[in-house]
Amino acid sequence: MARAEKQKVKTLFVAKYFLENSDENHPITAGDIVDYLREDCGIEVERRAIYRDIAALRDVYGMDIAGGQGGKYRLLSRQFEFEDLRLLAECVHAAKFISASKAKELVKTISEFCSIYQAEELQKEVFLCDRVKTTQNKVLHNVGIIHTAMATKQDGKPHTPQKITFKYLKYTLQNKGKQIESSNIYKVSPYRLLINEGNYYMLAFADGKKPKIKTYRVDRMKDVTPIDEPREGAKEFAEIDMESYTRRVFSMFGGKQKRVSIRFINQLLDTAIERFGTSPDVFYRQDDEKHFVVTADVEVSDQFFAWICGFRKRAAIINPPDVVESMKKFLEDIETRYQDDEN
Repeated sequence: MARAEKQKVKTLFVAKYFLENSDENHPITAGDIVDYLREDCGIEVERRAIYRDIAALRDVYGMDIAGGQGGKYRLLSRQFEFEDLRLLAECVHAAKFISASKAKELVKTISEFCSIYQAEELQKEVFLCDRVKTTQNKVLHNVGIIHTAMATKQDGKPHTPQKITFKYLKYTLQNKGKQIESSNIYKVSPYRLLINEGNYYMLAFADGKKPKIKTYRVDRMKDVTPIDEPREGAKEFAEIDMESYTRRVFSMFGGKQKRVSIRFINQLLDTAIERFGTSPDVFYRQDDEKHFVVTADVEVSDQFFAWICGFRKRAAIINPPDVVESMKKFLEDIETRYQDDEN
């Protein structure tokens, strides 16, 4: 940019310096700005011009610049509050479907919305307890392809949603540190993207001998490609109750649905609500001074029984009788597995 042109946009350079170098804890002076304009931008300027620029940024453009006394100025707020940016950065780090390298890249982008001092704080990696992150770097690229395939409009014009194909990755005992491709190529009709416990999932209608709605981990999908075939399964997808479907799939309770009553100690109320929710079809009642009972529709399966076992004596299925008997049979099967003559 020529020198004369730079002079015309000098005020923008002053704004840029405030955004990058000042926050409520880091003041700057007119002298700092003069040095920046001369050394980094090649713009010769007097301090009086800087005062006019600061006044314009504050009074005309609404920048929250405080100070002037003692020659020090602070940018007190900006488009995004630092607490909001820090929360976004922590969410990026916490997402399992974002690789470590991509997380650093995204946090660096987020850091452009705060001062260099705050950026240093944002870029400190959050300590994640027992969190396994994907090693795949194209997850967000794949998400974009899936969204495009599901789109009903493109460039403002009607568009027919498409099927996609992909390969699925899996671990092997021989190489637990890296996922390998399955030999199959999957062809599905994508309908919804879901996030559960830090993982990204695609809900899709799968082609095959027994077509049905299935979920796939997006971070395990490779070579995602849209194909020129219209999406199928609209009727099946429309019949899904998303709340009950996701509760069943992500809780791994896949089985026959039944109305079940479970007795918990009072201290497990939060746990019960987090698992079963508070929708009108879920009923809670006090049983005695130390216990309550929750009645809800449950997909009865071994995984459900195992979840109950995790509470030991603090929870018990009390109704219906056939589910209680199935729970007893489940416990008996486990007991026989650990008898000496069965080991």
